[in-house]
Amino acid sequence: MSNVYSVIMAGGKGTRFWPASREARPKQLLAIGSNESMIRQTVTRLGDLCPAERSIIVTGASHVADIRTQIPELPAANILAEPTGRNTAPCVALAAAVVAKRDPEGIMAVFPADHVITDPAKLIAVVNNVATFLDRHPDRLVTIGIEPAFAETGYGYIQKGAALANGLFAVEAFREKPDLPTAEEYVASGAYLWNAGMFFWKATTILTMIERHMPDLMKAIAPLADAIGTPAFDDVMAKVYPTLPSESIDYGVMEKAAAEGSVVVAPADPGWNDVGSWRSLYDLLAPDANGNRSEGELIAIESTGVLARSDKRLIAVVGVDDVVVVETPDAILVVHKEKAQLVKNVVDELKRRGRTDLL
Repeated sequence: MSNVYSVIMAGGKGTRFWPASREARPKQLLAIGSNESMIRQTVTRLGDLCPAERSIIVTGASHVADIRTQIPELPAANILAEPTGRNTAPCVALAAAVVAKRDPEGIMAVFPADHVITDPAKLIAVVNNVATFLDRHPDRLVTIGIEPAFAETGYGYIQKGAALANGLFAVEAFREKPDLPTAEEYVASGAYLWNAGMFFWKATTILTMIERHMPDLMKAIAPLADAIGTPAFDDVMAKVYPTLPSESIDYGVMEKAAAEGSVVVAPADPGWNDVGSWRSLYDLLAPDANGNRSEGELIAIESTGVLARSDKRLIAVVGVDDVVVVETPDAILVVHKEKAQLVKNVVDELKRRGRTDLL
């Protein structure tokens, strides 16, 4: 089997996890639902398949020092520092150029840095199966689809097509986040999976696909690809990367490649949670008798369904249901659990007020 290289996308800002998540220390660098940071967990779970020399992290330049501290075994050249975030298509293109230069037959396994996997053995089994498939079908792009547990409107969906070898399926189409009736139809049909944003491909294949579907990106990144492994790389990165088009790999390549019949999905159930908001953390923690959950000390009187998080102070709630309370040294968040996605609006308001001290 070809070598597998993990590519961990760690450029997110984690605005829905304010006030714990800040620009200088976003969600992926925090220990949320665990004693280890999310990015540390991501690297660890892939360790047997992708040792440190084949693990690449793409992150913001301001986060490199934290990542080196948290993951000291990672070679310095395997941390690719973005001068500014440009979405996932440039991130993938850069990492693919690096892998292709090191190993033209290399397979990329692309993961977000801030997801939880409670059954990593199942994930590794899927990755091994996919890697075997890609050695036989190097022109394909593969994504993992999560078997939906309920009708979720916050995720995109993958429509399964014909069954292929080894439990894989052709992808008919990618579907945007649906309304509730549509999500219910998707789940009832059995033909749809949650799109978890985990991708697999030969590095050379995704570069070919980017050239086909995003020629402007491929042209713009060429000087940077040429500089990989040379003393000029950092200077070229600083000049070129901020000029790249900001677009997702899903929209820029995957949706178009699916329409051509080039995309395959591997259904999986590895205990995945995208931890997209404080509501998601609630699902990860053990409840008390009234369904209250906490990281830190909580006293809940005549209250149910509460999530509380504090590093130092005790949190006490009385007579409230389904709220999230998060305490940090300089801010307190109180939000209804079902409105947790709107926490990003608080960040927007802080920017409007010029409260950079809280960002």
